[in-house]
Amino acid sequence: MANGSGTNQKAKASYSPGEYCFTMDSSSASTHVLDMNDSGKTYFLESTVARTITLPAVKAGCNFKFIATDTTADSSITTSEGTALFKGGAECGDAYLTLAGTTIIVEAAASVGDYLEFICDGTYWYVSGHGANDASFSV
Repeated sequence: MANGSGTNQKAKASYSPGEYCFTMDSSSASTHVLDMNDSGKTYFLESTVARTITLPAVKAGCNFKFIATDTTADSSITTSEGTALFKGGAECGDAYLTLAGTTIIVEAAASVGDYLEFICDGTYWYVSGHGANDASFSV
């Protein structure tokens, strides 16, 4: 959160950090394994280094949102089952990109503010989102 001059207002935010939002900002390549307790949160991808994020096993109602806030390096989002459970896509540039399979990559070519949302029905992870250009995401 910033005021009109761009000053960081994080301390004045109306949420408790870690309850609803989490910044993935490790300065070294990292792996994050999410679980059901992480469902419903928004993750800010400060991807200055490559990272891999593994979603929990499919469970109805589980959901996550990932927003690119630094796109220096790729962030890979995978299923924990290792099978093609992603279905859906995102508007990217002037095209619709189908995002299906086991891994989706938020590319270094993405723009700040590009995002993906994952919602599970107990069988599949349904993916939707928006990328500023055609190369924001890949499978």
